[in-house]
Amino acid sequence: MITKLFLIIFIFSCSLFSSSTLAVVSKTKGNVKHKTKSDKELGSAKIGMELFNNDFIQTGQNGFAKYVYLDDGTQIKVHNNSEVYIRGEVERRSIIKQLKVDEGTVKFDVKKQSVDEFTVITPTSVASVKGTSFWIDCSGNNGDQFFGESGSVVIRNRESGARKQLTKNTVANSLPDGSLKLRDITPEELEMLKKREVDTGESSTNTINNETGSSSEDLENEILIEFEDETGEKKTITIIVQ
Repeated sequence: MITKLFLIIFIFSCSLFSSSTLAVVSKTKGNVKHKTKSDKELGSAKIGMELFNNDFIQTGQNGFAKYVYLDDGTQIKVHNNSEVYIRGEVERRSIIKQLKVDEGTVKFDVKKQSVDEFTVITPTSVASVKGTSFWIDCSGNNGDQFFGESGSVVIRNRESGARKQLTKNTVANSLPDGSLKLRDITPEELEMLKKREVDTGESSTNTINNETGSSSEDLENEILIEFEDETGEKKTITIIVQ
């Protein structure tokens, strides 16, 4: 664990707001593959790995990966059987973020964006996010399901141009035929999402500290990265390594 923590701290101190580094891998579990735009073959993703524009992440049947953006601590959790492309560029010391999801399940914990919206692109849909928490279950060319946890997400169906606003405890179904429907989330779906978090170690039955929202285990593995933005304002990025 000490080696992992040191590696992440070293990368943050050396490459924060570099011209090309967008994010860093903070957790992997099971079979997780990674490839840069110039790589010919997939390699294993590792904790502390830097992520760049057009990097590809693929998770297997038992795979899970989490990465954190360097500018604001936005966290993306790529669950099993998923394929995503990380895209973005640095502008005014902030990262314009985009994720292309070819298939699979991804959870987004997006901080409030200062430059532009976080954009999520699938074969069926485009989602625009300013800052919120939500899930997407992408079935490739067979459509998407979006699950709202907090805030709001504007979802557009690429075939029809129809738009819906995903909010807390709602589900948006976006299909290749152009349909886009919004409904309330079911208790079974809430339980399913909770189980996914537990299965990957992102949530547990441990007692949660009501004040901080973190378990005692999380607090032991918490990294605080402090920096100043271009205006001199001090900011802190928190990473939980498990």
